[in-house]
Amino acid sequence: MDENIAKAVSFFSITIILMYAFSLFFVLFGKGNELISKVNRKITDRGSVYITENNPVSGNETVVPGAFIIGSIKNGLESDISVNSVVIRKTDEISMLDLSLIDISAVYKAEYIFDSSGKVTLIKYRITGGDS
Repeated sequence: MDENIAKAVSFFSITIILMYAFSLFFVLFGKGNELISKVNRKITDRGSVYITENNPVSGNETVVPGAFIIGSIKNGLESDISVNSVVIRKTDEISMLDLSLIDISAVYKAEYIFDSSGKVTLIKYRITGGDS
């Protein structure tokens, strides 16, 4: 008789737990879709913005040392750059470039120019100060 009561209590408990689990799933599932659609609307309304700690952005500009620019040129350019209004194309031969126009100890302000698809087409570097 004790075994029958124990089985009945365990079946009843399992039934209650399963009903609770199914109802909780459907409640959270409905709110999950609502939350996902809200986030998607906000992203399409404002556009996505990414800011990293290592690259602080103020508007469309950031500050880099001259050595960074020379390193970027020697490692190969992914887009055209302009250093103090002198344009260096990504297709230019690196060994033929006069890198003396870039002051290693100077600080440059970089402005990124994007095309309509979001790809960087030109990076403008302007000198802003002396030793960093």
